[in-house]
Amino acid sequence: MKMEPRDFSSKKRYVAAIIIGTAVFLLVFGLSYSLSYLELKRVSGLQDDSSYAIFEDRLSYSFFNESICAGATLQEVTRDLGFQGRIMDDLERKLGKHDPVVLARKKFYVLVELEHMEFVNLLNERCNGQVNTILFFYSNSESKIEAAEEAGRILGVAHGRNQNLVIYSFDVDLDSEIVKKLKAKYDITGSNVAVINEAVSLQLPANILEIEEHFY
Repeated sequence: MKMEPRDFSSKKRYVAAIIIGTAVFLLVFGLSYSLSYLELKRVSGLQDDSSYAIFEDRLSYSFFNESICAGATLQEVTRDLGFQGRIMDDLERKLGKHDPVVLARKKFYVLVELEHMEFVNLLNERCNGQVNTILFFYSNSESKIEAAEEAGRILGVAHGRNQNLVIYSFDVDLDSEIVKKLKAKYDITGSNVAVINEAVSLQLPANILEIEEHFY
């Protein structure tokens, strides 16, 4: 006979626990979302500033006839591109590789990469330059991401050993017409492929020396 009040009290505690648990979940979710949004705004601003610097440098020699052969010009533009790449890596780590906002920013990054690549090609052509390029086509799909990360580490070692090397990375799964055209141009049918100096294609991971033997 004395159990009924306890049942009612237990139900109240149960409901209260659900309400408190839900409130805590919503609070944590809201805080996490707010922090992610603020972080996105911060890195997006940095990315926009860096992109502007790259396009500004490009116009300096193409429109205002400044010397393209100045060594400092390549260093400045390449530094800006490297900064862009680090921002994209940071976004992927914090928001996820398949986040819609990250994918949208990645599409813009492809444009920046190709603008830089055009600069390097003109530099090699007009200034007897010997800047090596690697176009790395990778996939973030679950079955291929481990191999892609290993290939990325190998390319990182190659970049550290060769100061005259620029690496451009392209997600083969990105819903981008430009990426589709790049895949058609270089006959890319899979992933984890490195195109060295726009002439030689290697399936990665590969040996460092096997990559470097195709450099200038």
